[in-house]
Amino acid sequence: MNIFLNVTVVGLGYVGLVTAAGLAQVGHRVRGIDVDSRRIALLERGTLPFHEPGLDELVAANVADGRLTLEPDLQAAAAGADVIFVAVGTHDGNGGWQTDSILASLLAIARHAPPGSVVAVRSTLPPDSLDRLAARTRKARQAEQPGADLPLVLNPEFTREGTAVRDFLAPDRIVVGGLDDPTGRGTAVLRELYRSFEAPILAVSGHDACLTKLGSNLFLATKISFANELARLCDRYGARVDDVVEGMSYDRRIGGSFLRPGVGFGGSCLPHQVAMTIRSFREDGDDLPLLASVDHINEHQRTRFVDLLDRLVGGLAGRHVALLGLTFKPGTDDLRDAPSLPIARALLDRGAAVSAADPMPAARRRAAEIVPGLRGVDDAMDALVDADAVGLVTEWPEFRALDWSAAAVVLRGRVVVDGRNALEPDRVTAAGLRYAAFGRGLSEPAEAPAPVAVEAPAPEPGPARARPAVSKRGVARELMPKRLRRAV
Repeated sequence: MNIFLNVTVVGLGYVGLVTAAGLAQVGHRVRGIDVDSRRIALLERGTLPFHEPGLDELVAANVADGRLTLEPDLQAAAAGADVIFVAVGTHDGNGGWQTDSILASLLAIARHAPPGSVVAVRSTLPPDSLDRLAARTRKARQAEQPGADLPLVLNPEFTREGTAVRDFLAPDRIVVGGLDDPTGRGTAVLRELYRSFEAPILAVSGHDACLTKLGSNLFLATKISFANELARLCDRYGARVDDVVEGMSYDRRIGGSFLRPGVGFGGSCLPHQVAMTIRSFREDGDDLPLLASVDHINEHQRTRFVDLLDRLVGGLAGRHVALLGLTFKPGTDDLRDAPSLPIARALLDRGAAVSAADPMPAARRRAAEIVPGLRGVDDAMDALVDADAVGLVTEWPEFRALDWSAAAVVLRGRVVVDGRNALEPDRVTAAGLRYAAFGRGLSEPAEAPAPVAVEAPAPEPGPARARPAVSKRGVARELMPKRLRRAV
């Protein structure tokens, strides 16, 4: 039998609002608080301050059913709480960590939390801040309520923007780290809270929980950068990265998730956590060479993308480039560390005019503010009019399904560079367009202009010989009997 608890969630951003609505959905009584009264007013009107598929319906349904209430006052919201979650931001806006907000929240909770309550931190924390935050919280609690315990645990989130609701309600695992929980009561309460979830609950130390979250993100970033290095190998030696990754993915030690090359990772988590982990070691006179390479490769992919466009159009000065996608991934309006922004700047710096299509109005407005000279439009066809080249940066479904025959009519040039390996090359070339992508080589239409290499090929011995222009997929593939070739 499930026991429903009284829960307070401090901070109603991406992480906090998903946590509040998700816990209310499974039956807990949740009070969400945020110091931003405008955000509370928006939420009460049913308007989310950001885009997250399915979250608006989840919030509205649980507010209507009375399981979720929203308010700005921590003292009132903490009254009667069994668990108080903290989900405030820890980024300083300049690529670094800041723990002032979470410390202020913890100190306020230490003053107002009722006896018997437990504090659970959802925010991602820098590992070197844990002991200090725990000690300050313990000291504040003893000053306010001498002798009263206040278990403090870490409960890191593993949700992804664009699929956060599904990730919360059907997690792969739930991690609970005892940061200041000597009796284990905090961990026990969290086990009860998540009883209805069909996922393993891992009870570990606070430092273990922190590094589980951080390590997961660092490894995902590493897989993406490895995929980009693998794509360079494929381009050099005439292999097709899709087939290579598929062959690798059947190995259970490897798997295929996150092994897709492109313009690199973005968002609020991976770039920030990679950079800050590297910085923290360098500040101590040490280094993390693997992560430094991951970061370098990720940044270099944007330059490679722009260089490829430059080569294929014969110079960017005076050209018009249409970018498809601005957000760092589909399903969100988030532009934080989005690859589109440095790509657009680089194109403009090389003398190109840039138009960019994205279905998220907030992203278009914000991108135009961040990158002066960028023209944002809501419809892909509008962006393509008189464009000399097209660059796919975000794999929104509407861009995957684009009618390339119709696009060819409005385009001035004939170049499509797929920065996410998301398009079907044959559909693009059937429209008379040239198609290029990392690890897929260059595919020409039937009436093909002179090919341009994606990556400088390895020298071939002997005299030059003619090669089919349809697709650079390796000599072995071209000589293979047709009945044995895989359809692509």
